[in-house]
Amino acid sequence: MTITYSFRTGTRVSGVDAQVAGQELARISRENGELTAPLVVQDARPDDAPLHPVFEWNDEVAAELHREHQARNLIRSVQIVREGEPQPEPVYVHISSAGSYLPAEEVVQRVDLYEQAYRDACDRLGQAQHALEQLAAIAERLQPAAAPRARRSAKVMGRIREQLASV
Repeated sequence: MTITYSFRTGTRVSGVDAQVAGQELARISRENGELTAPLVVQDARPDDAPLHPVFEWNDEVAAELHREHQARNLIRSVQIVREGEPQPEPVYVHISSAGSYLPAEEVVQRVDLYEQAYRDACDRLGQAQHALEQLAAIAERLQPAAAPRARRSAKVMGRIREQLASV
């Protein structure tokens, strides 16, 4: 049976066709008994490797991109601990339409920013629901006894999303 690969909607991968990427990842996984990011990078290192064009090989540029990733992680990680409050709060909230992080207190005080942050959070729930639905579909095909748990979880997530949409 021939497997056809595609990229997930919204994925930004350049330099390689989805079919080639899928076949290469399957080969790396098969040859190593696992699939990890370091294995993929190592395999893609030679100039003639099919996955080579996907990666930034200029170390200066790649280092800068890595530092930006670390900065995003740092921004998301910092919280405020308020005396007498049960849970810490994030200091910054990512606003997708702005493409940046803004102070959480400012976001909550501005209706437009709050609505965007709310939609972004609901979108993440939708992504989680989609992941559970995919897991259930695969389980139904390969391990039917395991499918109901993921299917129920996806339905619960859908009901939560519906309730949030009506709030």
